[in-house]
Amino acid sequence: MSSHSHDHKVRLTVECSFDERTYIKMLAAKKHVTISELLLAPLRNILPTEDTRKPNAETIEALEESRNGKLESYETLDDFWNAMGIDPNA
Repeated sequence: MSSHSHDHKVRLTVECSFDERTYIKMLAAKKHVTISELLLAPLRNILPTEDTRKPNAETIEALEESRNGKLESYETLDDFWNAMGIDPNA
């Protein structure tokens, strides 16, 4: 079993031709893995992990500032756009 979280699994459907399915099944059998393992293996390097879902230092600082009331707030959306120097009608 890999180091990825397998606490909650869901079903994914892949549509393909009969010949494609046959070929995929043969590839999985040749590698002695399930079809799921065959299809997910290349994605596991880029899928988010527990570590990548944790907020970074900048996010943590922004959350602390918001909890301590240190962030600016605006009365209206137009006030926000003006403060950002953005013309919402551009």
